[in-house]
Amino acid sequence: MPRISVIVPTLNEGRYIGNLLTSLEKQDYRDFEVIVVDGGSTDKTLAISEAFGAHTLILPKCREYPSRNKAAETATGDILLFTGADVIFPEDLLHNIVREFENPKLLAVAGPGIPYDARLTFKTMFFIYNSARWFFAHLPRPFKRFSSSTNLLAVRKEAFEAVGGIDSKGESSEYDVNADGMLGKKLCANGLVRFSFFRVRAYASARRITSMGGVRFTIHFLYVLENFFPFLSRSALIRKVKDHSGQIHSQMRMKDAADSDNPSKDLMPQ
Repeated sequence: MPRISVIVPTLNEGRYIGNLLTSLEKQDYRDFEVIVVDGGSTDKTLAISEAFGAHTLILPKCREYPSRNKAAETATGDILLFTGADVIFPEDLLHNIVREFENPKLLAVAGPGIPYDARLTFKTMFFIYNSARWFFAHLPRPFKRFSSSTNLLAVRKEAFEAVGGIDSKGESSEYDVNADGMLGKKLCANGLVRFSFFRVRAYASARRITSMGGVRFTIHFLYVLENFFPFLSRSALIRKVKDHSGQIHSQMRMKDAADSDNPSKDLMPQ
């Protein structure tokens, strides 16, 4: 049976990381490791991670996608599972991922992140977005699109290495805030990929959309349109949105974690 390496980048995620690690302890598939790659947390993130037995890498000031690549280099698993610190896994997630990879041709599988702490309006927005991801992933080639997100993406390590990992600079010298989406594009071009709406899913915090508001959140992540319509990558609008979003992305992560020392109130959805 394949071994899974769960890769989690962190920066002051003490409020959330315990929920993710607790959900991993409850998995009915046990052959996995957890790699927490930390950008220099000053809260209890590392202490919590190590208490759960996670392997920790400390890379001060390293941005999200390069840190994921570094963790992938040290991973011992056959399958890399990228996720976020504010995600909670159903107890059967790892088992279902392994079932997906029983198909030897499958390179990667993604699934929806279902917000567990959002208003109905925001939950509806996420449902529409994930429905679009499912729809485009099931189109015949050359129309098929694999809109991946490193909040929940499982990929064979050899396939990840074959496409050069996550290229955070893309075709330019600037940091590409949508590098995980572009990873999906490369994987789709190389072989079989799947978006599973039901078997591969996880619960994620809606802290960003809650703090930013629906309109600002939508504008900030408007660049994901290029995942479905690649020609938009050349448009001035998408380039401008990506530049702006990239500039504020780090600030947003810091703001999200501002109250990280508070006890977690996030519970595993029933």
